Order: sequence, then structure tokens, then C-alpha cells
Amino acid sequence: MTRPLAFALAAVLLAACAPQYTLPPTDVPTGMAVAPVAKDWWKAFQDPVLDQAIAMAFTASPTLEGAVARVDASRARLGTSRSFYLPSVNAQMGAGRTKLSQDTNPPPTGPFTAYSAALAASWEVDLWGRIRNEVAASESDLLASTYGRDAVELELASQVALSYFLIRSLDAQLDVARRTLESRAASYDLRLKRFTRGITSELDVRQAENELATAKASIPDLQESLSRAEGAFATLTGMSPRELVQGGVVRGKDIDAIPVPPALPEGMPSDLLLRRPDIQEAEQNLRATQARVAGARAAYFPVIGLTGSYGGESVAFGDLFSGPARAWSFVGSLAMPVFNSGRTAAQVDLASASERAAVAAYRDTVIRAFSEARTALTETRQASERVSARQQSVVALRRALRLATLRYDNGYSSYLDLLDAERQLFAAELAVADAQRLQLSAAVDLYRALGGGWQPPQSN
Repeated sequence: MTRPLAFALAAVLLAACAPQYTLPPTDVPTGMAVAPVAKDWWKAFQDPVLDQAIAMAFTASPTLEGAVARVDASRARLGTSRSFYLPSVNAQMGAGRTKLSQDTNPPPTGPFTAYSAALAASWEVDLWGRIRNEVAASESDLLASTYGRDAVELELASQVALSYFLIRSLDAQLDVARRTLESRAASYDLRLKRFTRGITSELDVRQAENELATAKASIPDLQESLSRAEGAFATLTGMSPRELVQGGVVRGKDIDAIPVPPALPEGMPSDLLLRRPDIQEAEQNLRATQARVAGARAAYFPVIGLTGSYGGESVAFGDLFSGPARAWSFVGSLAMPVFNSGRTAAQVDLASASERAAVAAYRDTVIRAFSEARTALTETRQASERVSARQQSVVALRRALRLATLRYDNGYSSYLDLLDAERQLFAAELAVADAQRLQLSAAVDLYRALGGGWQPPQSN
């Protein structure tokens, strides 16, 4: 019975030191599975200028560069952790001059020189899983940093696309404002001529003059907004100040010519937990803390070490590698903590607290991910309806403006009716350009909420 009990006790102890990989329960909805999205999802907008801008951002972004460096650091830490699986071997060589005490040593006690050279090896027997758990934690750290890099890429590409769409929307709005300015300048000239001929009143002239000034004032506001948008875009893509000032931001397709990717079917994607890199990053961070809890608990058990050396010792350097000078040693050791003022328990408590924090971070990430996905799906549907309604409004208002002009020219209505039609059309045309931006932005938000074109990285 003694041997089976010993094996059972050893199995229990080993199980206690193994990481328990468990995820907190998440009450997530079930729905359809969405087809995989291409990693370069932004190409669905079919604008080469946008493609080039995102490529520039990936090259120039210090945030992405830092994320890549964190991946490299995690890979190096994993290599360090794995190195403890094998013995460490060191070459040692020394020379020392010694004089022994005459009171405690027989003659001769005169000074002599001793030479030594050896290969020394040491190895910790990972009986309780301390090294194994540290390697597991490092592997999870590497995966987490890789997912973190993917999340940075996804966010960076999204921000570049949103900034680019804002620029093209402001370009369209500025074009509307300039065309409106030309129209109102012509209207003012016409009203002024009719006033000088006594056909119309000065009130009509002053109202036309006010509308002309209002149209002029809208252009600097749009130009200021456009300048800020270009500056933000240049920062994201790494443009130099000289490139921005001399060349400006290169334009591609007009806002109304950029295609909107096909809408997804109704429902929440059932595989969202596997798509989002931030969720996967949070999961791997949690797994790393769970492995470190198991590793911290292993400190309660003895550390078994093996050391050995093989070489030579001689008082004559020329005889150092001769047969009589050979020396070797092999030592096994066992060290077990007896009293360390609660240091081991505190380290276990610290690892457990880190695990609880990682659990909370994981749950928060999952909740936020599904909230963002739900919002993005809703915005995508609403954005399409908004653009359609705005475009219908513009068609109706253009017809209304023609009718109002005919009625005013023929004396059937006042100039106020004509001004009201012009104002409404101007606002509606600006709203169309902004609605088109919001529709494209909603598509970007949906790609981002679904994890973009992320694919699981492979661990080393």
C-alpha cells in the first residue's frame, strides 16, 4: 500500500502545481457565423489611395512599432524560460597564489600557485512544475502580444480609413459650398440689376446679399475643418511636414464613388469570441496569470538541483590537463523553504490577485466587444437608410427650387420662398456628403467590431 499511496500523493502534488486553464462564464448570444474577412479588408472600398495610406501607416506608426517590439520581447522571454529545461554548462578557469598557516598545516607551507580548469553543469529538476508553468506563461505572453499587435494594426487601419473618408466628405461639402456661392453670387447680381431697373424692391437685394455672405462664410469653416482632418491624416500615415505643406494629402475616389461593402445578414456573429484579437489577447493574458499562480504555488515544495564539474587541478600549468590532475564532482541538493516571513504566501497572493484582475479584464473585453458589434450592425443598417433618405430629399428640393424660381420670376410668390428653397437645398446637399461618410465609417466600424481580417497567430 505504501507505493500506491506515494504515487497517488505525487500525482496530487503535480496536479496542484499544474495551471488550471479556465475561462469565466460568458453569457453571449448565439447567431449566424460570418464568413472570414480578408486580412486587408480595407481593399473592399476599392480606393488605391486608401490602400497606400494604410500601408504607409503600418510602416511609420510608432504605436505599431512598439507593438512589434513587445512581440519580439515576449519571444525572447519565452526563449529564456525554455532554456531552464536543459542544464546550463559553464567553462571555468582560474589561478591562485596561496600561503598556508604554519600553525594549522604541516610543512611545507610556503607560497604556491594552483591552476584549475573545468566544465561545470547545473540543472534544476522540475518536479513540481515551476519551470513548466513559467514556460506556459511565457507562451501565453507571446500569443497575447501577437494578438495585441493585430489589434493595433486593426485600430490603425480603421483610424486611417475614417480620417480619409472625413477628408473626402469635407471635399464634397466644400465643393457644394463653392457651387452654392457661385449660384448666390449670380442671384445677387440678378436681383441688383432688377432693383436698379425698378422691377424689384431693395429688400430682395439685401436678402440676396445676406445669402451671398452666408455662403462665403461657410467656405472658411469647411476649409478649417479640412485642414485639421488633413493634419490628423498626415499624423496617422507618417507624412512629413514638408510633404503635407508642399504636396498635400493625395485624393482618390470621390465620397459618392467609393463602394460600400455588402451588408451582413441579420443577427449577431456566433464566432465573435474567436474573431476579435483583443478578446484573444485578454484570454491569453488570463492564461498567463493562471500559469503563474501554479508556478508560485510550486515554491512551497523542495527545489531539487544537480551540479557537476569535470576538469583538472594542478600546481603546474603544464600538468593541468594530464591524467593525475583530473578532477570531477557530482552533487545533488534539495532545498525547501522553512521560514521566509511569509514571502511565498505573499507571492501566491500576488499571482492570484493578478489572475482575478485578468478575469475582470477578460469579461470587460467580451462585454465591450459584443456591445460594439451590436452597435456597428445597427449603425450599418441605419447609415444606408440615412443616405437613401438624404438623396431623396436632395432630389425633391432641387425640383422645389426650380418651381420656386419659376413662381418668383412670374410674380406668384415672394422672394422669401425662393430663399427658403435655396437654404434647404444647400443644407441637404451638405447632409448627403456627411451621410455618405457616416455610411462608409459604419462599414469600417463593423469591420473593426468583428475583428477585421484577423487570423490566429501560431505560437513558437
